[in-house]
Amino acid sequence: MNATIGVDLNDVALLVRVVQTRSFSAAARERGVPVSTVSRRIARLESALGARLLERTTRRLRLTDPGREYFAHAERAVDDLTQGVDRVREIQQEPRGRVRVIAPIALGAAVSNVAYTYLAQYPGVSLDLELAERRVDLLDERVDIAIVTGAADGTDVVARPLWRSSRKLLYASPRYLAARGTPRRIGELTRHDRIAMHAADGVATWTLVSGRRKHKLAFEPRFFVNEFSAAQRAVLAGIGIALLPELLCLADVAEKRLVRVLDGYSGEAGGVFLVYRAQRSLTAAVRTCVEHFLAELPAADPSRSSATRARSME
Repeated sequence: MNATIGVDLNDVALLVRVVQTRSFSAAARERGVPVSTVSRRIARLESALGARLLERTTRRLRLTDPGREYFAHAERAVDDLTQGVDRVREIQQEPRGRVRVIAPIALGAAVSNVAYTYLAQYPGVSLDLELAERRVDLLDERVDIAIVTGAADGTDVVARPLWRSSRKLLYASPRYLAARGTPRRIGELTRHDRIAMHAADGVATWTLVSGRRKHKLAFEPRFFVNEFSAAQRAVLAGIGIALLPELLCLADVAEKRLVRVLDGYSGEAGGVFLVYRAQRSLTAAVRTCVEHFLAELPAADPSRSSATRARSME
């Protein structure tokens, strides 16, 4: 119902079929309603418009002058709406259109490889893949799928597990350790420059785990950045020690550009999840992309493949 002009669009569509079939009876049979119902609804439309649209006799049905003018617009509008409905149904059934995906930089290779096989399977779909170390609001940023580490935020999203464990470890460059020494105990970190991802009022916090014990360290970082890739580059440049995702650093450790510090400690482990909006019906493109990623990504676990490459280089 259009609240501005008080016209029921169902009545408009019924008028169009009455004129196209040139019969109240034919339109009634199509709708499965009595002829009296069709007559009543056409009368309601005429009342809402304040004009008589049809002249009806026992032998013929004729549009009035206002009726002809109105019917020309109504027929086009109903046709456009019908095409819109058909298009929505097509999108829901046949994977087409664009799907926007965001994933951590550390998982870029694994996600990209699985994206290639999805695109090969569904030629009607385009993927917009962004690799970034940040949290994303699916609705506000119009993102269809996010791959995140740690817990998924919000009650309006569905989070499906991909990999159960994604731990963070302490890393430094050989150059930094040669100049400043290698910490052997957790208390020695206070004498070192540290790089942090998050800092509130200039203070960062690390939670380090050793067996069943947890150590919470609050400190003022020498360098603060908002993404893991920037923190990784700072560690490679010898700026200090950082707590980084193991997946991000496997290749640099294998090629001896980075060294793990304090082997007995790690950051709290968190899973890797595929997240999408909780809604009753997803487009066919988003639905099939979610299904493909859930089926293929666990087998492309970058920690296993990177570890295998690292061992082969030793």
